[in-house]
Amino acid sequence: MNPESWYVARTKPRQEAVANGNLQRQGFATYLPKLKVLKRIRRQQVLRMEPMFPQYLFFRPGHAQHSIAPVRSTIGVLNVVRFGHQPALLSPEKLDAISALEARQNESSIEELSAIQPGSRVVVVDGPLAGMEGLVYAVSAKRVEVLMHLLGSDTKVNLALASLETAR
Repeated sequence: MNPESWYVARTKPRQEAVANGNLQRQGFATYLPKLKVLKRIRRQQVLRMEPMFPQYLFFRPGHAQHSIAPVRSTIGVLNVVRFGHQPALLSPEKLDAISALEARQNESSIEELSAIQPGSRVVVVDGPLAGMEGLVYAVSAKRVEVLMHLLGSDTKVNLALASLETAR
């Protein structure tokens, strides 16, 4: 076992931050990768930070004699992930790759995070055109130009990003 390897803990639903804080208070080194995501909340697009791996976090003992046994009874933690009787270990190289992916994603702009891109089909969810579908022509920070079939012809309509969802 490499002392630089990381263990994997499974947390209770939406308790990653609680488990992370409690493990840190016990002297464990922890890593909870989070990604910037675009969510629709009350008809608005909101940027949020969410765990990259919901219900999982990485930890390692703070020193060589530090036992991982208390992790199982830590508030917010369900268990230590195991393969048979052996705890799952993640190499430092894999953790570095996860960290690099996290950094790239978190540097993205709202336009890059949005599923609404030129060429995608969208449906209007708010306003007088609610329920109508169209094809995205262009996207800017707050506005989207959508090609819609209105009154027998194709027309470009400027709409707020928050009033659109990707068509299913």
